[in-house]
Amino acid sequence: MAADGFVFVLFFALAVGVPVVLYWAMQQETENLPTMDRKEAERRAREEGARYNQSSRRRE
Repeated sequence: MAADGFVFVLFFALAVGVPVVLYWAMQQETENLPTMDRKEAERRAREEGARYNQSSRRRE
């Protein structure tokens, strides 16, 4: 009988605890996102596009 109660408590703790920990982890990850203006975003997009195009040419 005591084992049944322990299994229930363990299952309940995991069912509640895991989503709470995942939510907390996602909140920490998205807390201080970098911001940039339009010119900076366009410059980075061009750089990444150029790098992608160079790497895809090597595969051909």
